[in-house]
Amino acid sequence: MTDDISKTLFITDLDGTLLNSNGIVSDQSASIINELIENHGLNFAIATARSPATAMPLLSHVAMHLPSVVLAGAALWREEISSYTHTWPIDEEIITKICQIYEAHGAHPFIYRQSGAQLLAHHIDKISTREADFMKSRTGTRYKDFILDSHPYDHSQCPALIIFSTDRYPIMEEIYNDIAEQHIDCHPICYCDIYAPSYGYLEIYGSQVSKAEAIKTLARECSFDRIVAFGDNVNDMEMMEMADYSVAPSNALSMVKRVADEVIGCNDDDCVALWLAHNVGQ
Repeated sequence: MTDDISKTLFITDLDGTLLNSNGIVSDQSASIINELIENHGLNFAIATARSPATAMPLLSHVAMHLPSVVLAGAALWREEISSYTHTWPIDEEIITKICQIYEAHGAHPFIYRQSGAQLLAHHIDKISTREADFMKSRTGTRYKDFILDSHPYDHSQCPALIIFSTDRYPIMEEIYNDIAEQHIDCHPICYCDIYAPSYGYLEIYGSQVSKAEAIKTLARECSFDRIVAFGDNVNDMEMMEMADYSVAPSNALSMVKRVADEVIGCNDDDCVALWLAHNVGQ
């Protein structure tokens, strides 16, 4: 299936795929992957909607050496130098149009702007309980800070990489539908929180942003000829369709399993690491 391991990039989503239901990389998965990297030349990377602030701590015991696709493809991050190597921002005129749609629904998003190695998440100074909980679990990192302001969105000196919001899923879906109906030139993704399905996330990126496009950049710069991708959710489908071979865990959405070349075990059973051990370590 993989003719030349040295020329193959193995890249996986985190939540629901490499991470188990507790939201961590198990010690067993980390041990298997590290052994494959060290002794079998595994080229291993991640492609996640998370920012470096929440993704990198989860991978502290995985010996990755390749850049990470973060923010669902809006950026490439290199952990060893604590820096973004590529970013694909959202046009400021698009941000204005999207904020008007949010306001029509009585809602307000976080706008993540890059300032060096940091992401500054701007939001109005009134936040919901859901948003407060979201912020609380993501504060205190060196890579992200939250800025609450009565006029938070006029900060065009720093490029915006993502517009993000979380609320009850129907509310997120309504805003998503309005953005689509107005044909705004952006890439919106709306999906359920896998840990709390009654809630949803709406992520909005530049029109050309996707995990697939960022992976193409990574593969080109590192001279990989072949891509094997693992994913479970809506924002993984483009990269799985683009990959030479795609793998979904059994807990993946049905639509994701339909586009996968192979469906394997559950994310709670170290399925990605065990698949790699069987296909790379033999």
